[in-house]
Amino acid sequence: MTLKKNKILVLGSLAFDYIFTFEESFLNAVSVDHEKEQYQGTITAKSRVQHFGGTAGNIAYNLGLLNLSHVTVVGSVGKDFEHLGYKNHMEQFPNINLNMDIHENLHTAACYIVNDIKANQMIIFHGGALDKCKDINLKEKIPDPENYLHAINSTQSVDAMVNFGEQLYEMGIPTIFDPGQVVPLFPKELLLEIIKKSEILIGNIHELKQIKNKLNMDEHGLIGELHAIITTMGVEGSKLTYKDDNQKIHEILIPIAKPEKFSDSTGAGDGYRAGILTGLLLNMTLLDACRLGSVVSSFTIETIGAQTHSYTLTDVRKRYYETYHHVPPELEKIGLI
Repeated sequence: MTLKKNKILVLGSLAFDYIFTFEESFLNAVSVDHEKEQYQGTITAKSRVQHFGGTAGNIAYNLGLLNLSHVTVVGSVGKDFEHLGYKNHMEQFPNINLNMDIHENLHTAACYIVNDIKANQMIIFHGGALDKCKDINLKEKIPDPENYLHAINSTQSVDAMVNFGEQLYEMGIPTIFDPGQVVPLFPKELLLEIIKKSEILIGNIHELKQIKNKLNMDEHGLIGELHAIITTMGVEGSKLTYKDDNQKIHEILIPIAKPEKFSDSTGAGDGYRAGILTGLLLNMTLLDACRLGSVVSSFTIETIGAQTHSYTLTDVRKRYYETYHHVPPELEKIGLI
């Protein structure tokens, strides 16, 4: 397979996820006095597990498993990125190039998640070095933008995403905009500006509803600023809304690809995004690329952690056929691994 534009740029967070289990209910471990605005709570966790995570990290991991594109990951990490093993973990994939700013006086972003017996979560996120992404100059890091088929501008600070969105537009790299849970932090004008400079918008139902409300647009108004909108809907699958060459709008529901077992949904959406990027690189239709996203996503939930699963192209093709009753020729012709 020889492609002129065979590179993908991944922007977003790389983070350590620390998962704790608490074998009681949070309600029985905390005391709250609303009148005095006082809170007291002690959580004694039974277990702690460290996982590699972050939106960019999770997307890149799946692109590494697929091994069909040259992937550049750009971001900011701290002094612990190497000695806690994340660097080596990513370097197991020969098709991934880590072009990171390392800040020796800061820590890599970290997310601390405590799950109680009722499946409630207590989450603390520390950005650390991630907050420095807003200062990155992509033009210095990407000397050959003409070789990049797509970039994904995924969730991190508003300043960084706006900075990257403007630079990608100037560099002529088509962009998938993935604002995620930071949508409420975007000023209306900046949100509309970055959408206009993107090709595809992706998010879950709640995130896209927030975007529409903030911009005072319905889906048809929003699609007027883009080529396509992809809505992820969990176990209900996903929806592709796009314009054809005649500017006619189409909406297609895409069922999920069923996993062999369900262990953990963390990173499922990032796996979906890696599948889309790979499908577009292979010159699939956007619909088939979304279906590939669903297939890749299904493997991510079979293990605990967003970067602990594994699969081959043979596995991907098999599950694609079992779910959608065909295999796109662009995927079928690739040599088995």
